[in-house]
Amino acid sequence: HYKKLEKELSQAKEQLLRNQLHPHFLFNAFNSIYSLSLKNHPDTSDYILKLSSMMRYITDETHIEKVPLTKELDFIKKYIAIEKIRFGKDANIHFTIEENRNEEKFIEPFLLITLVENAFKHGFYTNAKDAFVNINVTLVDNELFFNVENKIFKKQHFQESNRKGKGLKNLKQRLHLLYPKNSRLEINSVKNRYTTQLKITLN
Repeated sequence: HYKKLEKELSQAKEQLLRNQLHPHFLFNAFNSIYSLSLKNHPDTSDYILKLSSMMRYITDETHIEKVPLTKELDFIKKYIAIEKIRFGKDANIHFTIEENRNEEKFIEPFLLITLVENAFKHGFYTNAKDAFVNINVTLVDNELFFNVENKIFKKQHFQESNRKGKGLKNLKQRLHLLYPKNSRLEINSVKNRYTTQLKITLN
């Protein structure tokens, strides 16, 4: 009985942490729509269409415990496509996927997007020529490696102590609940580069 209650408590905590991600993401997304609409940007309608598809994923898929990894990565692709509309198609943003698998893998939803959001929030909030975001996904058998790297600007140094904010704290809590012995998150800040490396063994 105690183990059953403990499991239910963990599931409740995980669901609460998952829900906290949605308002944060929507706030950023609607701000981007507002910015484009003020400029009468020709891609505004395309932006709304992509956001609509992402909203469907949020409402229809993430209520279940696990989703196909392909759907989670497709969600990130749409997020990046929206940011490219926002910052310009020539923005230095790269997303690569390297896979070696014979069957579909599954993952808890909204684990990976936190690191992507952080990269844009802290390292690509401007159209500076040397701004960049690089995201690399490698899947070998059951081992998932999700690496994110972005530029750090001098005028942002006063915010570095707040970099590990709500989003990363949320992610760490979820990893502790969902993959207590099968995940590792490393965060490094060296000179003008900020990197996060997440490894998860997918069951």
